[in-house]
Amino acid sequence: MESIMKPGAKILIAFAGLLIVLYGLSSFVFTWKIVPPGYTGIKVNRLVAQGIKHEDTVTGFVFYNPVQTQIVIYPTFVQRVVWTHDTHEGNPVNEELSFNTKDSVPVNLDVAVSYGLDANQVPAFYTTFRADRIETFTHGFLRDAARNVVVAIGSEYTFDDVNGPKKEEFLDRIAKELDRRVGIYGVGIRQFGLVGSLRPPQSLLDAVSAKTKAVQDAIRTENEVRSAQAEAKKRVAIAEGEAAANRALVESLDPKLFEWERLRLQKDAIAKWNGVAPSVMGGGNGGAMLFNIPVQSAQSGK
Repeated sequence: MESIMKPGAKILIAFAGLLIVLYGLSSFVFTWKIVPPGYTGIKVNRLVAQGIKHEDTVTGFVFYNPVQTQIVIYPTFVQRVVWTHDTHEGNPVNEELSFNTKDSVPVNLDVAVSYGLDANQVPAFYTTFRADRIETFTHGFLRDAARNVVVAIGSEYTFDDVNGPKKEEFLDRIAKELDRRVGIYGVGIRQFGLVGSLRPPQSLLDAVSAKTKAVQDAIRTENEVRSAQAEAKKRVAIAEGEAAANRALVESLDPKLFEWERLRLQKDAIAKWNGVAPSVMGGGNGGAMLFNIPVQSAQSGK
């Protein structure tokens, strides 16, 4: 069949075969990758053990030899990581941090950390950590650094401090110290905060609840005492006011007025008399006893 194939067809077949060979070789000798916005890539020479320079930083379309060169891409926008005991948030393992307070109370806490990588320091970052993925640094060096800072600073506070008025100060100090420790590698801490609340032993929580209840009961009792005292003072004031009013009324009465009232009542009694002799005697100003007058005596007097 080769004897009857035309020379032009042989050339075409040979050319097609050459293209296939070249295409296959290109996957080993020459390729390309895209470094999108918000990321920074660096070219790493696989065959030469040398430091990565700023000139090795690449963005956009990058053409390279995959046999000799490796492209490592890091995100330079803000990253957020959560270390928690909840297996449904963050990694499906318990990653909570813990420390002992100044008064020897063991405390567990869940935290969220936001950080960013300086694009200009990406080459030095890679040279230091040799991490092909940013997650390797995040859950390795960064978490260890955060845990050490939490342990060191947490030991300077009592539990009542970190669970009360000094909580914000405690978290702020951790964020600043963590930023200082990782800043030399081109990493900046943007935020460090709690996820939920601190978790001391249950026995301590019960004690805190009992203390809080006792304080609330004391405040309520004090308020009741104050209310009772106020009510008593109110009653005393009312009684004193009424007594003063009565004294003023009594002092304002003239003896002549009493005598005039007595005469008026006597006059009214005389005006109402029907001429019949009274059946009783006594009374009057002397307060003598009353006694019946026999009817016969009254008749004999006529």
